Amino acid sequence: MQTLVDRIKQADQKAYRELYDMFNIPMYNICLRMMNQPEDALDVLQETFIKVFQNIQQLNNGQLLPAWIKKICINTALSELDKKQKLQFDDLNDESVLYSLNSEDGVIDEFEHESNMAEIMNAIELLPERYRIVFTLYAIEDYSHEEIAQMLGIVASTSRSQYLRGKQKLLEIIKKNKQHVRSIKTIYTTA
Repeated sequence: MQTLVDRIKQADQKAYRELYDMFNIPMYNICLRMMNQPEDALDVLQETFIKVFQNIQQLNNGQLLPAWIKKICINTALSELDKKQKLQFDDLNDESVLYSLNSEDGVIDEFEHESNMAEIMNAIELLPERYRIVFTLYAIEDYSHEEIAQMLGIVASTSRSQYLRGKQKLLEIIKKNKQHVRSIKTIYTTA
């Protein structure tokens, strides 16, 4: 990675393309999960790479390049979301989070088909924005609640509650979709 960073710092055009080709798909996936719209995701992706290329001189350790790009990408997406509309997060209060581990039984089996991952990703797209963002940052991008709280300007307990509520909502969406598929199969098999 250090060699690639050094080549970019020397304005090697091929190095710019190599970096883009190496990171555009994973960063686009992050953008899409954060923005939930392909057009918005492409805009954020473009802005991310502009910032990366403008600020590459500040990166002293090439081994940090993947994490550095990811951080720029997420911060760019959050900034864009903030511009579009102020993100609203529910504070943790006396109302309990309606989450039960029993509700996960039979919903997601990690060792089933790959179609489960597509089903989960589709369900994530249906989450309300505040849940989708926290869920994505925590469950997919592996940020801690403390890091998420700092990025979003909230407290860690709010991040935790948004994650749990998002997870509960995600399970409800998946269950509802499975029931819908079963009822369609029943209609076609009895007809």
